[in-house]
Amino acid sequence: MDNLKLLYDWQEAQNLLREVLPEIIQRQIDVGNKKILNPIPKEREDEIKSIKFGEEPREPREVIEQMDRLLYKYRTIQNHPKFFSFIPLALSPVSVVGDIINSIHSPYGGAHVLSEGVAIAQKWLINWMGEQIGYPVKELGGIFVSGGSMANLTASVIARNEKLKDEEIPKGTVYISDQTHSSVAKGIHIMGTPLLNIRKIKTDDIFRMDVEDLKRQIEADIKDGFIPFLIVGTAGTTNTGSIDLLEEISKIAKKYNCWFHVDGAYGASGLLSSHKELFKGIEKSDSISWDGHKWLFQSYGCATIICKDRQAMARTFNANPEYLKDVESQDSNINFWDIGIELTCPARGMRLWYTLQRVGTKAFREAIDRGFENAKKFEELFKKDEDFEIISPAMLSTINVRYVNEKYTLEELNEINHKLSEIASKRNEEVYYTTTLRGKTSLRFCAIHPQLTDADIEDVYKKLKRDIESLSL
Repeated sequence: MDNLKLLYDWQEAQNLLREVLPEIIQRQIDVGNKKILNPIPKEREDEIKSIKFGEEPREPREVIEQMDRLLYKYRTIQNHPKFFSFIPLALSPVSVVGDIINSIHSPYGGAHVLSEGVAIAQKWLINWMGEQIGYPVKELGGIFVSGGSMANLTASVIARNEKLKDEEIPKGTVYISDQTHSSVAKGIHIMGTPLLNIRKIKTDDIFRMDVEDLKRQIEADIKDGFIPFLIVGTAGTTNTGSIDLLEEISKIAKKYNCWFHVDGAYGASGLLSSHKELFKGIEKSDSISWDGHKWLFQSYGCATIICKDRQAMARTFNANPEYLKDVESQDSNINFWDIGIELTCPARGMRLWYTLQRVGTKAFREAIDRGFENAKKFEELFKKDEDFEIISPAMLSTINVRYVNEKYTLEELNEINHKLSEIASKRNEEVYYTTTLRGKTSLRFCAIHPQLTDADIEDVYKKLKRDIESLSL
């Protein structure tokens, strides 16, 4: 077979997938028994760099074996039930099936006319997600994007376009909290807002945006000749799982004619849980980011930006160059490229569409509820132990605690808690990194995985107690 034919050998693809998928999937089935952290040795790094891209083909099994041995082996197993750092992956095999099916079909995700069935499915999925938020579906707009960073950037561009004239941009001000995810300020700066125009509002005792401080800052900016145009609330901060006072923020946004965006990349999935009442006021936002690859258990690259006013998205992004005239959008079948940044994009939402269809919303509710229960279980254990101080209580699936002892200074306690995290990482059976909250180094547990059991949580707690003893504290 010549090389060109090899490039399009679908029969080989079918045979290979039939052969290798069972092996790969078995590794995922056994993921709970694996080491979480797998740093790459220097010799393996050099071996990867030495792999050439040659003129002639190689045997597929040889290449796949090399990928397994050198590439995929050396990664952090973020879908391990005892990986508690960042917002863990908690990957569902149902999502993997949907992703594989969609990848093989590879529908074009930017236009309605080029993938009509998929486009309709994704739009109705976005509408359904909007219903969970409380948005009026008949006016709804939204697109699937790579992650919360792109979703928050997209929302910020819409806000600027809707609320500022071009000549006002240098004076436009944005309001975030000291717990807002770093991607928000990053995106706002990328779109051209000076860093000095991004106001960081302090937070209250449970790390929610202080609405009184927000009002004071807006009033001061108006007095100084600035133009407030965007307030970003958070439904589930990464550090603590805190949900800002969305109802109060919405009133402030309305009073000062600001766009109100909610970063729900992590926490918006709680809208599908038994705790939806925690999100009061989210329906009054203008837009929201929501990641499927966080608390909806999807593979990476499945997030969405949902906007209450679809036409605001079109006013911002509709370009219609000459070569796209034949596929211009009509209101009933608007192209995704006319309401977002990307022209070429995959149909990212189809894995979530498949997962929802396959398992139903009850399964999602039970799985998300489990994250709430996991955090509460950790809280119960730490609350009754005088060796620990709860820095932030169980909120969503997250809790922050730290070892305390009055004979140590703050600096010494910070070092001890950092050391406790390091000891757990070296053991490599559970991983919880630290974060710093108001000068205190804390052990952060984001217990999102629905397969994490009470016995697992108790085991993590007991090992932490033994680690404290090992330090002779």
